[in-house]
Amino acid sequence: MKEKKEPEHNIISFPGSADRLSTNGLEELKKGNKEKAVSFFSEALQHDSFHEEASYGLLLGLAETGRLTEGIKLAEQLMEGNNHNYFEVLQVYVSLLAQAGEYQKVITILEGVQEEHRFPVKMAEQLFELLELSRTMAETTVESDVEEAPPDRDWNRELKSGGSEYKLSILQEMKEYPFTSVVPSVKVLLTDPEISPLLKSMLLFLLKDFHMDREVDITKLERTGTFIPASLPSLEESSVYIKASSILHEVLGHEEPVLLEHSMELLKELLLFYYPFPPPLLTAGLAAVVHAEAAGRIGYSVKAEDTASRYNISSETFCEVKEEYDTLKTGISHI
Repeated sequence: MKEKKEPEHNIISFPGSADRLSTNGLEELKKGNKEKAVSFFSEALQHDSFHEEASYGLLLGLAETGRLTEGIKLAEQLMEGNNHNYFEVLQVYVSLLAQAGEYQKVITILEGVQEEHRFPVKMAEQLFELLELSRTMAETTVESDVEEAPPDRDWNRELKSGGSEYKLSILQEMKEYPFTSVVPSVKVLLTDPEISPLLKSMLLFLLKDFHMDREVDITKLERTGTFIPASLPSLEESSVYIKASSILHEVLGHEEPVLLEHSMELLKELLLFYYPFPPPLLTAGLAAVVHAEAAGRIGYSVKAEDTASRYNISSETFCEVKEEYDTLKTGISHI
């Protein structure tokens, strides 16, 4: 995500820093902790931007976490330099290209390498198989484009007309269409001020389902950001959900399970409205207001002071978050 560019900080390197961090990254990669590995490799490269082991490790980490665009870009940079891991990088590079559907590019690269070099024995079989697969897929893609070209649909117009049920049916239809026929419209809709925040969240999840790994801009609730849909966490994986749900479980889990269930549903509803941005609200305050609102929905009576006390916040903080929530209340479920 890119909201505002943070000021750059100077990194003070100590002898062996990049080596140590790279080793840590490899250990995490072996354990299957891919995100931790990426973090270690990235930090190592801040100390030594030419560190080959860290560069190759980062490439593997990006590939393992499905960040195709970032991985392809890094692989191209590494192949331009004097890299001793040339064929290892090449192997990951063409694999990433194939996953991204860039079959013609895979064919061009591997045929070019064939003319100049012999593939190393240990990876020759895999590269030859990938070359043949790409040739087959390239031909199939051309035939599919010619024979099964979908009819033109004006998704922008259709998602601006009709009620909620109609829009939900259109979203369902969009899932059945090829990625390339849907994405251009979705990218426009994500920055369209006429599209509701909730509908924009659903469109972003549509791109996530398509495993889209290219950046898209989204504008909602007076905030703008750039995101890679495939890399976005689900609601349940977001830090705000994890913290708020933990607080709700601590307060309500043992004594009021019914209220907890309704509070959790309301929390998801609110986070979906803001998605992919976190709510600009204190997490404990958010949990307290969700509790109070859910209680009201099922006929419970709660006092602001008592609820605030249960969440260790002041009555003033509770009222401020409640006021913010009330301004959004009518639009949270509007598509």
